[in-house]
Amino acid sequence: LSPSPSSSSSPTGEAGAAGARDDWSGETVVAGTGSLDLLLDLPPAAGEAVRRSGDLTAMWGAAQECHRQTRAWIEQGWGRESLLLFSCGWEFMNMNRVVELGAQDRTTLGRAYSAGVSNVGRYAHATAHGDLTLERLHFGISQSVSSPAISTSAATVGGTLCLTVSYPTPIWSDAAADEYADGLVRLLELAAADGEAGSRG
Repeated sequence: LSPSPSSSSSPTGEAGAAGARDDWSGETVVAGTGSLDLLLDLPPAAGEAVRRSGDLTAMWGAAQECHRQTRAWIEQGWGRESLLLFSCGWEFMNMNRVVELGAQDRTTLGRAYSAGVSNVGRYAHATAHGDLTLERLHFGISQSVSSPAISTSAATVGGTLCLTVSYPTPIWSDAAADEYADGLVRLLELAAADGEAGSRG
């Protein structure tokens, strides 16, 4: 997860901080990628329970825990270490073979993670270029060999949250993926309405 930069604070390494987009690696990073695993203790069908009841207490609690873990990850400098670790993997290990072997695992079919989220945060560049204006940004990750069982990619452009759901078939049917996406949108709608009600109260 990559949280949007905040105007109130800019810890070292965040997109809004001075020099955050400089090449701090001195051209030593081979692959500019990494990840953060968030550990949450969620009961089965937690999302469905929230959508049915409309009670967002559990959802906000999970969101706060995600924020806590992400903020600690950033403040302790693990974003930089994540990039360097991934770079070392490609430099000194045959990562393509590791991915290939993971895809051949009959217990996971290359989908050891049940779900993944890639959030690039706010689009931090100009959106107008001559006669062209960027209004939406959708992206996904490859599903061909190895990936989470289902993935959600997020980017915010001009205040609009753009979501893309990617999934492998036949592990996921189109109908099941549509239900997943619709449930995610419903949760976000409930959260937005709850936030607006709280700000008015």
